[in-house]
Amino acid sequence: MLLRTHILFSFIIGLFIFNKPILFGFLFIATIMPDLDMQIPFVKHRGFFHSILVGFLLSLVFVPYSMMVGLAFFIGFCSHLLADSFTVSGVTPFWPFSRYKTDFGLITTGKFSEEIFSFALLFILAMKLLSIVL
Repeated sequence: MLLRTHILFSFIIGLFIFNKPILFGFLFIATIMPDLDMQIPFVKHRGFFHSILVGFLLSLVFVPYSMMVGLAFFIGFCSHLLADSFTVSGVTPFWPFSRYKTDFGLITTGKFSEEIFSFALLFILAMKLLSIVL
């Protein structure tokens, strides 16, 4: 899934959970973290970086600062995994405990199916923002 779709997806999740703008920064940083594996030679994309365990361990770094920051980071990380679960490639979220792969196979990254998904997310975002304003 493309970065813009991940950010939009996590933003919508954040709107339903958080009320402090600072937490969205941690949410967004965490949302892009799993795809850092594409920048590391010899590391398989959607391998261990796309694991709930990795998200949990990284979130622990922020817990001494603030439990809410740690939670925002974890939710952002997991939102990335959830979004990638809708793709044909899927993810193995329970690595290293299980090689079970979640792949709903509804979206092909960068293709029309992702554009439709993004449009649906924009519609949900508009409805949520309208409910706040009205």
